[in-house]
Amino acid sequence: MGLGGNRRLSAARKRARPAVRQAEDLLVRFGARIDPAAKGEVVSALEGVKTALGAGDVVAIYDGLKALEVKVSEHLGKYRKSATREVVESVVVAVLIALALRTFVVEAFTIPSGSMIPTLAVGDFLFVNKLSYGVRIPFIDKMAVQWDAPAQGDVIVFVFPCDGSVDYIKRVVALPGQSIDIAQDGVVTVDGQVMGEVPVGPMKDYAAFEPRPEADPFGDLGGGLHAYDAVLGRQVFQTLHRREALGAPSITEFLGARPEQTWESRQRKQVCGTGPGGLAQSLDAAAQTTIRLPWTVPEGHVFVMGDNRDNSLDSRFWGFVPMGNIKGKALFIWLSWDSGRPWSRAWEKIRWGRLGQAVHRTVD
Repeated sequence: MGLGGNRRLSAARKRARPAVRQAEDLLVRFGARIDPAAKGEVVSALEGVKTALGAGDVVAIYDGLKALEVKVSEHLGKYRKSATREVVESVVVAVLIALALRTFVVEAFTIPSGSMIPTLAVGDFLFVNKLSYGVRIPFIDKMAVQWDAPAQGDVIVFVFPCDGSVDYIKRVVALPGQSIDIAQDGVVTVDGQVMGEVPVGPMKDYAAFEPRPEADPFGDLGGGLHAYDAVLGRQVFQTLHRREALGAPSITEFLGARPEQTWESRQRKQVCGTGPGGLAQSLDAAAQTTIRLPWTVPEGHVFVMGDNRDNSLDSRFWGFVPMGNIKGKALFIWLSWDSGRPWSRAWEKIRWGRLGQAVHRTVD
Protein backbone atom coordinates (compact mmCIF):
# COMPACT_ATOMS: atom_id res chain seq x y z
CA MET A 1 0.00 0.00 0.00
CA GLY A 2 1.43 3.38 -1.02
CA LEU A 3 1.66 6.56 1.01
CA GLY A 4 -1.71 7.74 -0.27
CA GLY A 5 -3.33 4.45 0.67
CA ASN A 6 -1.94 4.63 4.19
CA ARG A 7 -3.39 8.10 4.63
CA ARG A 8 -6.84 6.99 3.41
CA LEU A 9 -6.80 4.00 5.74
CA SER A 10 -5.73 6.18 8.68
CA ALA A 11 -8.55 8.65 7.94
CA ALA A 12 -11.10 5.82 7.69
CA ARG A 13 -10.01 4.32 11.00
CA LYS A 14 -10.11 7.74 12.68
CA ARG A 15 -13.69 8.21 11.49
CA ALA A 16 -14.78 4.68 12.41
CA ARG A 17 -13.53 4.55 16.00
CA PRO A 18 -16.01 7.04 17.55
CA ALA A 19 -18.90 5.49 15.60
CA VAL A 20 -17.97 2.02 16.89
CA ARG A 21 -17.63 3.29 20.49
CA GLN A 22 -21.00 5.04 20.30
CA ALA A 23 -22.76 1.97 18.92
CA GLU A 24 -21.22 -0.28 21.57
CA ASP A 25 -22.20 2.15 24.32
CA LEU A 26 -25.80 2.37 23.06
CA LEU A 27 -26.07 -1.43 22.88
CA VAL A 28 -24.79 -1.84 26.43
CA ARG A 29 -27.10 0.82 27.87
CA PHE A 30 -30.24 0.40 25.78
CA GLY A 31 -29.93 -2.92 23.91
CA ALA A 32 -32.34 -4.64 26.27
CA ARG A 33 -35.04 -2.08 25.48
CA ILE A 34 -35.28 -2.80 21.75
CA ASP A 35 -36.56 -5.84 19.84
CA PRO A 36 -33.99 -8.71 19.79
CA ALA A 37 -34.14 -8.84 15.99
CA ALA A 38 -33.43 -5.11 15.77
CA LYS A 39 -30.56 -5.52 18.22
CA GLY A 40 -29.18 -8.33 16.03
CA GLU A 41 -29.19 -6.00 13.00
CA VAL A 42 -27.17 -3.38 14.89
CA VAL A 43 -24.74 -6.00 16.16
CA SER A 44 -24.30 -7.40 12.63
CA ALA A 45 -23.58 -3.94 11.20
CA LEU A 46 -21.15 -3.26 14.03
CA GLU A 47 -19.27 -6.51 13.40
CA GLY A 48 -19.07 -5.62 9.72
CA VAL A 49 -17.24 -2.39 10.53
CA LYS A 50 -14.88 -4.19 12.92
CA THR A 51 -14.10 -6.85 10.31
CA ALA A 52 -13.33 -4.17 7.72
CA LEU A 53 -11.08 -2.36 10.20
CA GLY A 54 -9.18 -5.57 10.90
CA ALA A 55 -8.71 -6.22 7.17
CA GLY A 56 -7.64 -2.63 6.49
CA ASP A 57 -10.17 -2.38 3.64
CA VAL A 58 -10.93 1.34 3.23
CA VAL A 59 -13.94 0.84 0.95
CA ALA A 60 -15.44 -1.80 3.25
CA ILE A 61 -14.91 0.48 6.29
CA TYR A 62 -16.90 3.33 4.73
CA ASP A 63 -19.61 0.97 3.45
CA GLY A 64 -19.85 -0.58 6.90
CA LEU A 65 -20.11 2.83 8.56
CA LYS A 66 -23.04 3.76 6.33
CA ALA A 67 -24.84 0.54 7.19
CA LEU A 68 -24.09 0.98 10.92
CA GLU A 69 -25.41 4.55 10.88
CA VAL A 70 -28.65 3.40 9.26
CA LYS A 71 -29.22 0.63 11.81
CA VAL A 72 -28.27 2.75 14.84
CA SER A 73 -30.53 5.60 13.72
CA GLU A 74 -33.40 3.19 12.98
CA HIS A 75 -33.32 1.20 16.20
CA LEU A 76 -31.38 3.29 18.77
CA GLY A 77 -31.72 6.82 17.42
CA LYS A 78 -34.07 8.00 20.16
CA TYR A 79 -31.48 7.07 22.76
CA ARG A 80 -28.62 8.83 21.02
CA LYS A 81 -27.64 12.25 22.35
CA SER A 82 -27.45 15.16 19.99
CA ALA A 83 -24.14 16.96 19.56
CA THR A 84 -25.59 19.99 21.33
CA ARG A 85 -26.71 17.90 24.29
CA GLU A 86 -23.29 16.26 24.58
CA VAL A 87 -21.60 19.68 24.59
CA VAL A 88 -24.03 21.04 27.20
CA GLU A 89 -23.59 17.99 29.44
CA SER A 90 -19.81 18.20 29.13
CA VAL A 91 -19.88 21.89 30.11
CA VAL A 92 -22.23 21.24 33.04
CA VAL A 93 -20.03 18.39 34.33
CA ALA A 94 -16.91 20.54 34.00
CA VAL A 95 -18.57 23.41 35.89
CA LEU A 96 -19.77 21.09 38.66
CA ILE A 97 -16.30 19.59 39.02
CA ALA A 98 -14.75 23.08 39.14
CA LEU A 99 -17.27 24.21 41.77
CA ALA A 100 -16.65 21.09 43.85
CA LEU A 101 -12.89 21.63 43.68
CA ARG A 102 -13.28 25.29 44.62
CA THR A 103 -15.70 24.52 47.44
CA PHE A 104 -13.92 21.61 49.04
CA VAL A 105 -10.34 21.28 47.71
CA VAL A 106 -8.49 24.34 46.37
CA GLU A 107 -9.52 27.98 46.04
CA ALA A 108 -7.72 30.96 44.57
CA PHE A 109 -7.36 34.03 46.78
CA THR A 110 -6.15 37.55 46.01
CA ILE A 111 -4.31 39.70 48.54
CA PRO A 112 -6.23 42.99 48.75
CA SER A 113 -4.30 44.78 51.52
CA GLY A 114 -0.85 45.21 52.99
CA SER A 115 -1.55 43.52 56.33
CA MET A 116 0.69 40.53 55.53
CA ILE A 117 3.68 42.46 54.16
CA PRO A 118 6.46 41.31 53.78
CA THR A 119 5.17 37.72 53.52
CA LEU A 120 2.52 38.66 50.97
CA ALA A 121 2.23 41.67 48.69
CA VAL A 122 -0.89 43.49 47.54
CA GLY A 123 -1.80 41.85 44.23
CA ASP A 124 -0.45 38.40 45.08
CA PHE A 125 -2.67 35.59 43.81
CA LEU A 126 -2.34 32.38 45.76
CA PHE A 127 -3.94 28.99 46.16
CA VAL A 128 -5.52 27.85 49.42
CA ASN A 129 -5.67 24.18 50.43
CA LYS A 130 -9.21 23.76 51.78
CA LEU A 131 -8.53 20.21 52.97
CA SER A 132 -5.66 21.16 55.29
CA TYR A 133 -7.73 20.81 58.43
CA GLY A 134 -10.87 18.98 57.34
CA VAL A 135 -14.03 19.36 55.27
CA ARG A 136 -15.89 22.60 55.88
CA ILE A 137 -19.58 23.04 55.13
CA PRO A 138 -19.91 26.28 53.10
CA PHE A 139 -22.28 29.06 54.11
CA ILE A 140 -22.93 27.78 57.65
CA ASP A 141 -19.32 28.01 58.89
CA LYS A 142 -19.15 24.50 60.33
CA MET A 143 -16.61 21.71 59.97
CA ALA A 144 -18.27 18.49 58.80
CA VAL A 145 -15.11 16.46 59.41
CA GLN A 146 -11.92 17.75 61.04
CA TRP A 147 -8.69 15.72 60.90
CA ASP A 148 -6.18 18.41 61.81
CA ALA A 149 -6.02 21.82 63.47
CA PRO A 150 -4.13 25.01 62.62
CA ALA A 151 -0.65 25.23 64.10
CA GLN A 152 1.10 28.33 65.35
CA GLY A 153 2.56 30.17 62.40
CA ASP A 154 0.10 28.85 59.81
CA VAL A 155 -1.15 31.44 57.31
CA ILE A 156 -4.87 30.84 56.93
CA VAL A 157 -7.76 32.22 54.90
CA PHE A 158 -11.01 32.57 56.83
CA VAL A 159 -14.44 34.15 56.68
CA PHE A 160 -14.24 37.45 58.55
CA PRO A 161 -16.28 36.98 61.75
CA CYS A 162 -17.66 40.51 61.48
CA ASP A 163 -18.80 40.19 57.85
CA GLY A 164 -19.58 36.81 56.34
CA SER A 165 -19.19 38.15 52.80
CA VAL A 166 -15.49 38.98 53.26
CA ASP A 167 -12.48 36.68 53.42
CA TYR A 168 -9.36 37.57 55.41
CA ILE A 169 -5.85 36.14 55.46
CA LYS A 170 -3.70 36.27 58.60
CA ARG A 171 -1.16 34.24 60.57
CA VAL A 172 -2.21 32.04 63.49
CA VAL A 173 -0.42 33.31 66.60
CA ALA A 174 -2.21 31.56 69.48
CA LEU A 175 -4.24 28.37 69.77
CA PRO A 176 -7.20 27.33 71.97
CA GLY A 177 -6.33 27.52 75.65
CA GLN A 178 -3.23 29.65 75.16
CA SER A 179 -2.91 33.10 76.69
CA ILE A 180 -1.64 35.93 74.56
CA ASP A 181 -0.50 39.45 75.30
CA ILE A 182 0.70 42.10 72.85
CA ALA A 183 2.63 45.10 74.09
CA GLN A 184 2.15 48.51 72.52
CA ASP A 185 5.47 48.11 70.71
CA GLY A 186 4.13 44.95 69.05
CA VAL A 187 6.00 42.37 71.12
CA VAL A 188 3.91 39.18 71.31
CA THR A 189 3.87 36.95 74.39
CA VAL A 190 2.19 33.54 74.27
CA ASP A 191 1.84 31.51 77.48
CA GLY A 192 4.43 33.75 79.09
CA GLN A 193 7.04 33.24 76.35
CA VAL A 194 8.06 36.19 74.18
CA MET A 195 7.99 35.48 70.46
CA GLY A 196 11.58 36.05 69.43
CA GLU A 197 12.26 38.60 66.70
CA VAL A 198 15.70 39.55 65.40
CA PRO A 199 16.10 43.03 63.83
CA VAL A 200 16.99 42.97 60.13
CA GLY A 201 16.92 46.70 59.40
CA PRO A 202 14.70 49.34 57.82
CA MET A 203 12.38 48.21 55.04
CA LYS A 204 13.21 50.38 52.05
CA ASP A 205 11.06 48.72 49.35
CA TYR A 206 7.61 48.94 50.94
CA ALA A 207 6.19 50.48 47.75
CA ALA A 208 7.05 47.26 45.88
CA PHE A 209 4.59 45.41 48.14
CA GLU A 210 1.92 48.10 48.60
CA PRO A 211 1.26 50.18 45.45
CA ARG A 212 -1.42 52.35 47.08
CA PRO A 213 -0.05 55.22 49.19
CA GLU A 214 -3.49 55.92 50.67
CA ALA A 215 -3.52 52.44 52.25
CA ASP A 216 -0.83 53.38 54.79
CA PRO A 217 -2.59 54.90 57.85
CA PHE A 218 0.58 56.81 58.74
CA GLY A 219 0.79 58.36 55.28
CA ASP A 220 4.49 57.81 54.60
CA LEU A 221 4.30 54.56 52.57
CA GLY A 222 6.35 52.49 54.96
CA GLY A 223 8.76 55.14 56.14
CA GLY A 224 10.26 54.17 59.49
CA LEU A 225 9.23 50.52 59.20
CA HIS A 226 11.76 47.95 60.37
CA ALA A 227 11.83 44.26 59.41
CA TYR A 228 12.37 41.47 61.94
CA ASP A 229 13.15 37.78 61.46
CA ALA A 230 10.65 35.76 63.48
CA VAL A 231 9.99 32.12 64.35
CA LEU A 232 6.60 30.86 65.50
CA GLY A 233 6.00 27.16 65.87
CA ARG A 234 7.83 25.64 62.90
CA GLN A 235 7.30 28.69 60.66
CA VAL A 236 10.03 31.18 59.76
CA PHE A 237 8.91 34.58 58.48
CA GLN A 238 9.42 38.34 58.80
CA THR A 239 7.36 40.96 60.58
CA LEU A 240 7.26 44.72 60.22
CA HIS A 241 7.22 47.16 63.16
CA ARG A 242 7.48 50.86 63.72
CA ARG A 243 9.01 50.44 67.16
CA GLU A 244 12.44 51.80 66.14
CA ALA A 245 11.07 54.86 64.39
CA LEU A 246 11.49 57.77 66.77
CA GLY A 247 8.16 59.33 67.70
CA ALA A 248 6.12 57.05 65.43
CA PRO A 249 2.99 55.70 67.15
CA SER A 250 2.14 52.02 67.15
CA ILE A 251 -1.23 50.98 65.80
CA THR A 252 -2.40 50.35 69.38
CA GLU A 253 -1.58 53.93 70.34
CA PHE A 254 -3.12 55.14 67.11
CA LEU A 255 -6.45 53.49 68.03
CA GLY A 256 -6.40 54.12 71.76
CA ALA A 257 -5.98 52.04 74.92
CA ARG A 258 -6.16 48.24 74.78
CA PRO A 259 -9.39 46.68 76.06
CA GLU A 260 -9.44 44.91 79.39
CA GLN A 261 -9.17 41.15 79.25
CA THR A 262 -9.89 38.19 80.40
CA TRP A 263 -12.05 37.42 77.41
CA GLU A 264 -14.76 35.81 79.55
CA SER A 265 -15.26 39.12 81.37
CA ARG A 266 -16.07 40.99 78.18
CA GLN A 267 -19.61 42.26 77.78
CA ARG A 268 -19.24 41.61 74.06
CA LYS A 269 -17.45 38.48 72.89
CA GLN A 270 -16.65 39.92 69.49
CA VAL A 271 -15.66 43.45 68.56
CA CYS A 272 -16.97 44.41 65.15
CA GLY A 273 -17.50 48.17 65.31
CA THR A 274 -15.44 50.55 63.23
CA GLY A 275 -13.70 53.63 64.45
CA PRO A 276 -11.50 56.36 62.94
CA GLY A 277 -9.98 55.43 59.62
CA GLY A 278 -12.23 52.38 59.27
CA LEU A 279 -10.28 50.39 61.84
CA ALA A 280 -12.12 48.26 64.36
CA GLN A 281 -12.55 49.23 67.97
CA SER A 282 -14.32 47.82 71.00
CA LEU A 283 -17.89 48.91 71.67
CA ASP A 284 -18.08 48.12 75.39
CA ALA A 285 -17.00 50.12 78.40
CA ALA A 286 -13.94 47.96 79.07
CA ALA A 287 -12.32 49.42 75.95
CA GLN A 288 -11.72 52.67 77.74
CA THR A 289 -9.59 51.16 80.49
CA THR A 290 -5.84 50.95 80.53
CA ILE A 291 -5.80 47.56 82.28
CA ARG A 292 -3.86 45.10 80.13
CA LEU A 293 -4.26 41.42 80.95
CA PRO A 294 -3.44 38.43 78.73
CA TRP A 295 -6.22 37.19 76.52
CA THR A 296 -7.12 33.49 76.78
CA VAL A 297 -8.09 31.93 73.47
CA PRO A 298 -11.39 30.04 73.90
CA GLU A 299 -11.87 26.47 72.67
CA GLY A 300 -12.76 26.19 69.02
CA HIS A 301 -11.02 29.48 68.13
CA VAL A 302 -7.62 30.85 67.12
CA PHE A 303 -5.96 34.25 67.54
CA VAL A 304 -4.58 35.73 64.31
CA MET A 305 -2.38 38.68 63.41
CA GLY A 306 -0.96 40.25 60.28
CA ASP A 307 2.81 40.21 59.76
CA ASN A 308 2.62 43.96 59.09
CA ARG A 309 2.05 44.59 62.79
CA ASP A 310 1.25 48.31 62.63
CA ASN A 311 -1.08 48.07 59.64
CA SER A 312 -3.27 45.04 60.27
CA LEU A 313 -6.88 44.76 61.32
CA ASP A 314 -6.79 41.47 63.23
CA SER A 315 -7.73 39.63 66.42
CA ARG A 316 -6.33 42.46 68.52
CA PHE A 317 -9.35 44.54 67.55
CA TRP A 318 -12.25 42.25 66.57
CA GLY A 319 -11.65 39.02 68.48
CA PHE A 320 -10.95 35.38 67.77
CA VAL A 321 -11.58 33.33 64.63
CA PRO A 322 -13.94 30.33 65.06
CA MET A 323 -12.57 27.09 63.58
CA GLY A 324 -15.65 26.81 61.38
CA ASN A 325 -14.74 30.09 59.66
CA ILE A 326 -11.35 28.79 58.50
CA LYS A 327 -11.40 28.02 54.79
CA GLY A 328 -7.91 26.58 54.57
CA LYS A 329 -4.15 27.02 54.62
CA ALA A 330 -2.32 29.18 52.09
CA LEU A 331 -0.12 27.25 49.64
CA PHE A 332 1.89 29.27 47.11
CA ILE A 333 1.79 32.37 44.91
CA TRP A 334 0.83 31.59 41.32
CA LEU A 335 0.70 35.22 40.13
CA SER A 336 1.73 38.59 41.52
CA TRP A 337 0.34 41.73 39.89
CA ASP A 338 1.67 45.22 40.60
CA SER A 339 -1.29 47.54 40.02
CA GLY A 340 0.88 50.54 40.92
CA ARG A 341 2.26 50.62 37.38
CA PRO A 342 -0.84 51.62 35.34
CA TRP A 343 1.03 52.66 32.24
CA SER A 344 3.27 49.60 32.02
CA ARG A 345 2.74 46.69 29.67
CA ALA A 346 1.00 43.66 31.14
CA TRP A 347 4.16 41.54 31.47
CA GLU A 348 5.94 44.44 33.17
CA LYS A 349 3.29 44.52 35.92
CA ILE A 350 3.99 40.90 36.86
CA ARG A 351 6.35 40.47 39.81
CA TRP A 352 8.16 37.56 38.19
CA GLY A 353 10.38 36.87 41.20
CA ARG A 354 7.36 36.06 43.37
CA LEU A 355 5.80 33.45 41.09
CA GLY A 356 5.79 30.00 42.63
CA GLN A 357 6.88 31.20 46.07
CA ALA A 358 5.60 29.10 48.96
CA VAL A 359 3.74 31.06 51.61
CA HIS A 360 5.24 28.98 54.43
CA ARG A 361 8.90 28.44 55.29
CA THR A 362 9.53 25.86 57.99
CA VAL A 363 12.39 25.44 60.42
CA ASP A 364 14.82 22.80 59.22
